[in-house]
Amino acid sequence: MSPRLRLIAPLVLLALVATALSAPAVQAAHRSASKHKVGFSTPTVVDNFRPGFEPDLGVDVSPKGKDTTYVSYPFGFSTTQSIIYRSDDHRKSFHLIEGNVDGKPGSCAGGGDSEIKIDPISGDMYFVDLQGLTNFSASTSTDKGATFSTSCNSVNGVAVDRQWLGIDTNGGKSAVAAGADGGRLYLDYDNVGQDTGNGGNNQLVMNESLDGVHYGSGCQAAGAPCPGVPAVASPDEGIPGNIVVDNQPANQGDAFVHRVYAIHTNSSSSGVIVSYCSGAPGDDTAAKVAASCTDPTQVTADPSHVNIYWHDSFVRPAGSYGTGYLFAAMAVDSAGNLYAVWSEYPQSGGSPSGPGIVKLAVSTDGAKTWSDPIDVSPPTLGNNVMPWVAAGDPGRIDIAWYGAPQAKGPSGDFGPDTLDQGTWNVYMAQSLNALAAQPKFKLTKVTDHQTKFGNISTQGLGGSPDRSLGDFMQVQVGKKGQAILSYVDDTSADRNPDFCGGCGQTPAEAAGPIMIATQNRGASLFNSVRKVTGPKRAVNKVRDKKGDGAFYGGGTSMPATPSMDLRGASIKMAGAKHIKVTLKTADKTLANDLMVDPSLGGTVGEWLVRWAAPVYKGKPGDGNIFYTGM
Repeated sequence: MSPRLRLIAPLVLLALVATALSAPAVQAAHRSASKHKVGFSTPTVVDNFRPGFEPDLGVDVSPKGKDTTYVSYPFGFSTTQSIIYRSDDHRKSFHLIEGNVDGKPGSCAGGGDSEIKIDPISGDMYFVDLQGLTNFSASTSTDKGATFSTSCNSVNGVAVDRQWLGIDTNGGKSAVAAGADGGRLYLDYDNVGQDTGNGGNNQLVMNESLDGVHYGSGCQAAGAPCPGVPAVASPDEGIPGNIVVDNQPANQGDAFVHRVYAIHTNSSSSGVIVSYCSGAPGDDTAAKVAASCTDPTQVTADPSHVNIYWHDSFVRPAGSYGTGYLFAAMAVDSAGNLYAVWSEYPQSGGSPSGPGIVKLAVSTDGAKTWSDPIDVSPPTLGNNVMPWVAAGDPGRIDIAWYGAPQAKGPSGDFGPDTLDQGTWNVYMAQSLNALAAQPKFKLTKVTDHQTKFGNISTQGLGGSPDRSLGDFMQVQVGKKGQAILSYVDDTSADRNPDFCGGCGQTPAEAAGPIMIATQNRGASLFNSVRKVTGPKRAVNKVRDKKGDGAFYGGGTSMPATPSMDLRGASIKMAGAKHIKVTLKTADKTLANDLMVDPSLGGTVGEWLVRWAAPVYKGKPGDGNIFYTGM
């Protein structure tokens, strides 16, 4: 198969489910938050050939957007590649973007953490990739990934790590652009070990951008580097989480429009902080606030040199617990209320001493004060890591994470990093009254088979041995208020033994395929929609409409020939020991059209069917993946 023709494979591969479980609502620990039972469609495999981890997720909710969805992830640190995919059919399938066969701009090395953000006004895509802890490559695409503008050294600094993006749209009016009325793009990250005023800890810094390519401070024009270094946002930094900006229209009475928030752990990872900035007094546009919040000259007199407009608010004051399992995350609802989530384990001697819990805190006053933490994960789950939160209308939120029922590993230790017999699934808790003193949650097991066996590393690069999931998963909100999740399916009978009692499987587990799950029933996060509807879970057969197949590459997309335009597939038992797999194309005379047009990348065609078996005769399986083809 030629390299160009390989681009067809993610398109023509159909995911079937031999037998499936519905996504059951877990009621043991939480009362129902709504009469609508939350459920999910059959998850979509992003790429059947390229495994990945920590998948970043972006949904185009712009006025002209059609729920177009992007996924990016690093393709292993050693490959120097990160990959971007796009779905144009409401996440029923994903393909590599047209702009580059590797899925990202090829002019930069890249290959570390990847971060993607979609402009909610223009639909433009912003992508930032870590270049081996030395700098970031940053790219902008205005045509859904067909072409890019790129800088291989986008920030004014070195020794950098874990970047996140946020957008100020001027109260929902302006896309990111130069000029006084343009929106602004924020980028924060760790200056590794550069906080000279705090014992050489990491330093959280904030940049602005006018074009999504160049970041820093004192930015003057799109397409030109920003001359200034970033501003220090906090004197107490451990691990940075995501950025959110209050983008509510000012006429709605929101006093915190343009305020930018950055969530992170403290330097000892024993607390959770939200740093926030509204700019200088009188700043009333995205441009003014961003200029003030990224100004490195307006600093405090202490050695940390924090920008004077930034303030720290402890969501979780420092205590005898750990909060770095892994990122703390936050979301802002349509009225400007804030929701912060994190995974917390009690600590003794620097190690977990009890079960881990996903916790939630809420702020209704622009992060000045926070509610007491609320337990989100149920006591039936002893390990809970990598939570993420999405918000819609006031009080309506979704929280997703990886959870396992086991609390201790084989040596009796608590914590995810030594849980070598852990059976993990993806869970989501939905609340429609998260602003109440005692909010109600509906808990749903998203995955129909365990998505991970063994320990989960939360110690970053160079930490515990199993790094197959990376550092996070995500939940985002679609245009109808539906939950959209990205995670790694790392099973398929991958139960390697642990010979050392807590140091990981041998051989170490490899990364699995990236999965996207879309809510198909239950409550919407938007009051105007209320109830989510979507395709049912596919069992034993799938269908696809005629004429939507395409070849992608070289900056263009071309319609697929009828022989490569798939219409559906099915699988059934054909006797006690055989199965019958049927694949249909739009070509009624396929036997006469097996040669592929060389202009599409080669002369050899492949027709493949993939299916998974989450259960066997009513008993849970490992989600074993099977292929057949011609």
